[in-house]
Amino acid sequence: MSLNNKETYYKINNKVMFIEPPFYRLYHDQYCLVKYPLALGYLSGAVIRNTNWTVQTYNADFNVKKKVFDPENEYVSGIGFKRYIASLKDDSLPIWNEVKSAIENYNPSVIGISAKTQNFVSASIIAKIAKKINPKIKIIVGGVHSTMNGSKVLNCKDIDFLSIGEGEITIVELLKALENNTDLKHVDGIVFRNNNTFIRNKPRSYVENLDKLDFPLTHAPKVLKDFEKYPKEAFGYIFGSRGCPYACTFCESKSMWTRKVRYRSPENIIAEIKLMQKFGIKKVNFDDDTFGISKKNIKAINDLMHDELPNMTYTCETVVQLAKDEDVVKDMRRGGCTATFVGIESGNNQILKNIKKTQTTDECISAMRNLKKHGIESHAFIMVGFPDETEETFKQTMDFIPKLKPDGVIFSIFTPYPGSDIYEECKDQGIITGDFDLVLYNHQSPLNCFTKHIPKERFYELRKKAFHFVDEYNSRAKFSRGISSLHNLGLITTWKRVYRYFYSKFLNLTISKSF
Repeated sequence: MSLNNKETYYKINNKVMFIEPPFYRLYHDQYCLVKYPLALGYLSGAVIRNTNWTVQTYNADFNVKKKVFDPENEYVSGIGFKRYIASLKDDSLPIWNEVKSAIENYNPSVIGISAKTQNFVSASIIAKIAKKINPKIKIIVGGVHSTMNGSKVLNCKDIDFLSIGEGEITIVELLKALENNTDLKHVDGIVFRNNNTFIRNKPRSYVENLDKLDFPLTHAPKVLKDFEKYPKEAFGYIFGSRGCPYACTFCESKSMWTRKVRYRSPENIIAEIKLMQKFGIKKVNFDDDTFGISKKNIKAINDLMHDELPNMTYTCETVVQLAKDEDVVKDMRRGGCTATFVGIESGNNQILKNIKKTQTTDECISAMRNLKKHGIESHAFIMVGFPDETEETFKQTMDFIPKLKPDGVIFSIFTPYPGSDIYEECKDQGIITGDFDLVLYNHQSPLNCFTKHIPKERFYELRKKAFHFVDEYNSRAKFSRGISSLHNLGLITTWKRVYRYFYSKFLNLTISKSF
């Protein structure tokens, strides 16, 4: 399939724009993603290094007047969700006018949109806006949603190409094919429309040597729209590996990266963090699904962190299997780890087994104690609403939180994203019937309810109480961390009475009083 015909040929201006679609800003304009999305950074680096195209990256979910997203309020009140729904139905709102102006001002001939399932509808609106500006603009959508759902994504008529899997090599080859008007069949990893049929080229091989990718921060000052308006911490995110060996049924990661783990060399990671440090960043966050994965790799990274970056700290996500290993946690603490986010999910062992978490509740408690023992904050990801959830398992999970004693809880309601293993399970069991409406269901939707054994209205009641409980728990945990900091500074004596008052007031609060 070539573009060399009167209907499809157009003049290339060798300008490509990579966009992160708005999501949080659709709930409230000041809710935003204060982060330079790594996907945009890696794609722009590949294009700059390997083509003569110029690049602009644009995080449409960023607002300099930032405000923290309030999940309890959004789930319980639903005010933000109503605004979100309205925003997806009215492309004349300020956020879409901002997107329109950004595209018009840069005037790209190609737009690449990085889309997850929750912001795919937003990505589709951007494609529509771009086509109204110039019908000849070519729209490429990549990311996890395209990878998981393939040609279905091209049902949106404004999207021309899908990039399946990793996009750094694919985007380079596709831009060159468009520039030179050569046959698209030679571009691995894309899906595109040919009249009324979809053409799916052979899969793209994964990047073998991740060390060859440019650091996102390297080009950010030149390519990121409104770079000067971002706080420095927005650039403190890093990938140390791609791939996750675990098989959690609700997770999209393995569809994007596979379960085979590819590592960057520890030396390459340290070189990037040194660049961040020079820029003024003092703490980084590893965006890997699981930091380090192997004990050998974790030790190598942390040895270098300790020796070459003694004043740099980091946070990361990890799994129970690693967090309960004393040697691993000691290495992490020595290397500067100050906080971890651990995928606990449920307080019921059968639920954990059903979602293929390779851990028990006892192991979860052991892991959190081990982190705390070595001075690393332990935050727990907790999720309820799985297909097999009952009122009893829901309550067990809530009651498990005080036993777990995390320094904070990141609480969420299960959402079965299309393409995931558990989505197919929900279809097979009749929990999902017909098409899955991406407008109505995402990880922040108050409409989420995908349980077989709990009626919807009852589930919403339980959810409301759970959010209130988690909010109270997090408030107490934050207060305790503050007291601990005072203790470390030698100031605890002054605060003893205050501490005892709040401790006695809140210690006895349990979820059983609410349920």
